[in-house]
Amino acid sequence: MQIGLGMINNRTDEPASGPAVVVLADDLFFVTRLMDVIRQVGGRPVVVENADELVAGVDLHFPVLALLDLKTPGDWETAIQRCKLSPQNRQIPLYAFGSHVDTETLRRARQAGADHAWARSKMMEELVGVVQRYVHPSAREVDGCTDSLSRAAVAGLLEFNRREFFEQHEYLELAWNQESRAVREMYQAILQVGVAFLQIERGNWRGALKLFRRGLPRLRTLPAVCQGVDVAGLRAAAETIHAEVTALGPERLHEFDRSRFPLIRFENPYGVEEVEALGIDLPG
Repeated sequence: MQIGLGMINNRTDEPASGPAVVVLADDLFFVTRLMDVIRQVGGRPVVVENADELVAGVDLHFPVLALLDLKTPGDWETAIQRCKLSPQNRQIPLYAFGSHVDTETLRRARQAGADHAWARSKMMEELVGVVQRYVHPSAREVDGCTDSLSRAAVAGLLEFNRREFFEQHEYLELAWNQESRAVREMYQAILQVGVAFLQIERGNWRGALKLFRRGLPRLRTLPAVCQGVDVAGLRAAAETIHAEVTALGPERLHEFDRSRFPLIRFENPYGVEEVEALGIDLPG
């Protein structure tokens, strides 16, 4: 099933904000409970109605988590396999849940590729913690985060804030090449989000989604502040724009208000305002 325009059926009518969590469940009580928990922790529930829509919802919304009720009619095994075979979606955690006495169904879900297949009672017990874990992931320690930004990185951030998204790519790529520690992932993530904004400016919907879906997973695992950069603020803004652009689709991408591209807050250790003052020569 392919979706090229707009959004799939979303019974929640949620505003496009917060990390998406795709839900496929057959029981109205459980759907309501899932939606309430997702909202409470700052996520955006996207409720789908069948196995095909689960695949389409994961592909379209690029959620931080997918939840699947194994009571749902349809070929959920193939749906799990399709989600996990997609290069851009295979890292999205998928939790399946069902009857604790139907161990065969739980085994089939694991075999199909579900990251977890739990009894419904366990899912209820662990629900808040699971959703919290993925909507607000714990930041890992990143080597180099406590140091100052490099000159090339500052140049890239200054260009980003000037809405020069092609130029920010050049400087941040240089910073990435010059850095061997794990903090280089931040440069790459910001670079990719900036290029996603460039694709929006160029009217390239698919290109924008492709770049968002490369950069956002990297931003999600970084500390809230790294090398003086407000990563959390950029991540929140980029998540919101990704959701809105996804909902607009290619035909309405021109409606996005580009003045809402965020500025990155960061500490500039070199005390200059203009990129030129940094004295950086780009390769080539």
